[in-house]
Amino acid sequence: MRLNKYYKMRAGKYLLIIMLLVITGRKVYCQLAPFQDEDAIVTPIFQENIIKDKKIAQITMHYFSKPDDAPITDQGIMLQYFFDTAGKIVESINMTKADNHIWDSVKCQYYYDGYGNISIKRTQMDDFYDTWYYKWNKEGQLQTEDHVHETNALSTGGDFKIATQKVMSADSFAYIPYPKQLQQYAYNEDNKIFRKTIIQYDEKRRIVSRNSHYVVGWLYSEVDFTYDDMGRIIRYVNSGNMNGDKSQSTIIKYDSSGRPDEQGIWNNGKQIHHIEYMYDGETGLISNKLDRDSTNASISIVRFSYKMYNDEGYSRPNGKAGRGMAGK
Repeated sequence: MRLNKYYKMRAGKYLLIIMLLVITGRKVYCQLAPFQDEDAIVTPIFQENIIKDKKIAQITMHYFSKPDDAPITDQGIMLQYFFDTAGKIVESINMTKADNHIWDSVKCQYYYDGYGNISIKRTQMDDFYDTWYYKWNKEGQLQTEDHVHETNALSTGGDFKIATQKVMSADSFAYIPYPKQLQQYAYNEDNKIFRKTIIQYDEKRRIVSRNSHYVVGWLYSEVDFTYDDMGRIIRYVNSGNMNGDKSQSTIIKYDSSGRPDEQGIWNNGKQIHHIEYMYDGETGLISNKLDRDSTNASISIVRFSYKMYNDEGYSRPNGKAGRGMAGK
């Protein structure tokens, strides 16, 4: 039992070992990638080309709920994401309302190497810091991932400065490539294999499946993809036994502009969510996301707002004139 729990914890922090690149047309203005991976629960996968083209500096997502036969209520959850001018996420803040006047927040900052790969991900809650350090090989594949607890020795400029570090895990990765397959072997700090991942590609080099098996506990996770004639993901299926047996299917429908219009989510053959997207007529960006939860008989509403970079490098709310957050 202890070993199973250990490997489940490792699986829970499985971050996008192999990044899925979703190719979209230039007329498509949906900033969220159609496929959201396991880590997207914390940080959604954004399409950097659209973030850059639309000069998005900040996205705020505010959560509301509408139970059946009840009024809309504020869930007291707000997520904010900040981007640089290249379209890369540099900071995220997850805020939860503790009471009418106090918000609890978890901040995450992202840093990149000279090739655009993430090199540091540091989360902060109050005075507690969890940091992941990454190194990549020349093929853009993850080479090492170190997870540490840190404390901050504030410098005169207020920047983060490491005072102490405690290593929680130190993983490394090796790869065996084939024409339509990539095998990845994950090693722990004792240089022992704890996970094998096999990624299958089609003739167009699109990912069609990713299967991960853990050495201990017969644990596994898998995701399989289906594409339409335009190369868009129209279905993906997540299965595994990390938290009990699961088979969850997501089906995506697109509108006439090529943007995700509806999503249906089925769990073990039963539909549990029906999601609809609404778009701003001027910017073409998501304005609202409506999620009908059949299990809880309610609708979750996510309202999106934006700040954009202007020619001077500042941001303006929703594309209108006015100075916003500079340098974010």
